[in-house]
Amino acid sequence: MVEDITLLPRGQDVPPEADFSINITESAMEPLICRGARVYVSSRAALKELDVGLFLYEGRVYCRRWCEDYSGALVLLGGDESRSGDCIYLSREQRKRCLCLGKVLL
Repeated sequence: MVEDITLLPRGQDVPPEADFSINITESAMEPLICRGARVYVSSRAALKELDVGLFLYEGRVYCRRWCEDYSGALVLLGGDESRSGDCIYLSREQRKRCLCLGKVLL
């Protein structure tokens, strides 16, 4: 259940294609997206390989780069390739439980 939602007026800085925004609370996408940054998301934009998106998996929302491997598994990559702990690997079976909420507009 979501309780802490605050609707804000649409300002000049909001991209016209944005459907919603979210504050990033983790450092997994640094240096591309820093903790505390607000990102704008389009739920209508097509996500291509290595685009940054928001993903809902097992009750948590992740901001990661999208990638698919040769076996059809989903790999959610962090912003810094040297930090392998930020990557999330979902098998073909697990990826069925992962929902893409939209493309992060960079």
